[in-house]
Amino acid sequence: MEGQGISTRARVEYGNPAREIVPQDERVDLIVIGAQGQSLFQDVLLGNTAFDVLRLSPIPVLIENCDVVHELGHTKCRRICQQTFTRVLHPTDFSDCAKAAFHIVKRLKPAGTEQVILLHVQDDHAMQHRSAEQIAEFDGDDYQRLEQMQRALTLDGLSAAKTIVRHGVPFRETLRVADEEKATVIVLGLYGRSAVAEMVFGSTFEKIVRTSRRPVLVVRMEPQST
Repeated sequence: MEGQGISTRARVEYGNPAREIVPQDERVDLIVIGAQGQSLFQDVLLGNTAFDVLRLSPIPVLIENCDVVHELGHTKCRRICQQTFTRVLHPTDFSDCAKAAFHIVKRLKPAGTEQVILLHVQDDHAMQHRSAEQIAEFDGDDYQRLEQMQRALTLDGLSAAKTIVRHGVPFRETLRVADEEKATVIVLGLYGRSAVAEMVFGSTFEKIVRTSRRPVLVVRMEPQST
């Protein structure tokens, strides 16, 4: 890494891997951790270390999913997306938590971002008792909010932004759009370290993180003190 002009420090620690990985005494802006791509063992791998790091870390965590390949008698990990930040997919529910993640998205151009896909998914379960007129009104409002975000990206130099509104199961539609748009990373927001966070895990957030074959950048929003 130093050969690439990157100042580097090496440390070996003992103890619980996730707790040792989460920085306590370093000035760190991002944790990058590898995980095997979608497989029969995905839940086990993420549950052991990477997912625990997500639960504990107060700073953004990038999970780089890799495929395990066997070549000439050797086992190697191959990155699924070679240029992580080229095409960024940002699913949003317009919450404060999602806004914290969007704040990071706006700053990604120096990392090589060429396009941002802004996505909002209307949950079919939540919409099942709404009339067609109400759903159309919600869609119109959602497009307007996405277009406001699109304009904000333009002001930050990211003019190639795309807005998408979908209906369905949020985590499935998110992964489907990621495949359709050939996203190289999915940027998600996560709320604080509390019982609320534990409720988020096990739903849309957890399913995206656990089943995505593409890298996932998780941005935590800490709860405001009252």
